[in-house]
Amino acid sequence: TTTTTTRDDTLSFAARGGFVDTDVDDEISSSSSPDVAKRVPGLAYCREFIGARDAEFVESALLREPAAWWTKGRGRRVMNAGGTSPSRLYREGDDEAIPTYLRELVEVLVRRKASERAANHVLVNEYDADGFISPHSDGDVYAPDVQILTLRSSALIEFWPAEGATAGDFDECDNIDAPRPVVSVLLEPRSLLMYRGEAYRLRHGIRARVKDVVAAETANARELGLEIGDVVERNPAGRLSVVFVRKYAERRCE
Repeated sequence: TTTTTTRDDTLSFAARGGFVDTDVDDEISSSSSPDVAKRVPGLAYCREFIGARDAEFVESALLREPAAWWTKGRGRRVMNAGGTSPSRLYREGDDEAIPTYLRELVEVLVRRKASERAANHVLVNEYDADGFISPHSDGDVYAPDVQILTLRSSALIEFWPAEGATAGDFDECDNIDAPRPVVSVLLEPRSLLMYRGEAYRLRHGIRARVKDVVAAETANARELGLEIGDVVERNPAGRLSVVFVRKYAERRCE
C-alpha cells in the first residue's frame, strides 16, 4: 500500500511566488468546450487549464516524490494522496496528506467552479505510452464530481453506458457490430476534464494503444481542428494525469 504521510511543503506554488501562467480566477464555464458540454449533461472540458510553466512545476514535483509513495500496477504506477486506497471511505485527516502544491490546485478548482466542493483525495497516474484504463464507473465511494488534469501526453477517453458491452469485449477488426461509446474526448496536455451527475454514472476508459483515432463520437474534435479518422500519437514517455475526487465518509446508495 502506498504511504503518503510525510510531505515536503517547500514544493508549493506559494514558495515559488504563486502561479506563474495559470488563470486562477475566471469561472471554468467561460473557457470550457461547448461541443463537449452538448453531448452529455455534466461533462465538460477545458483546454490549457494550467499554464505550461506551472504544469512543468507540478510534473517535476510529482516525479520528485519518493518511489515508496507510488504503487506499481500493469502498465502504470499510482500515487494516492489523501488516504491509502481509492476504494476506502474517507477518514478524518486523510486529506492532510495531500501535497501542498496539489492542495493549491484543489483551491483553484473550487475558485474557478470546476468542482462543487474541495477534493479530499487525489490520485496521480503515470501510464506507459500504451497504458489503458478498462471501462469502469467510479462507484459510491466518491461524490459524483471528478476532475482529471492531464499533464503529459494526449489520450482518448471514452464514455460508455453504465451497463452492457463495450468495444473491448469485441474484436473490432472483425466485428462490425462492436458497440460504440456514448462520447469520447481527446485529452490534451494541460487540459482539465470534468464529469459529474449523468456523466459520472457512465463508465469511462482509455484503450491500450500508442495512437488514438478521432471518431464521430469525439466531442472536441472540431475545437482541436481534427477530423474523423485523424490519428493522434501519444507521448512515447507515457501519460501523467492527476485525478481530483471527493470521498464520502460513508457509502451512498442511489
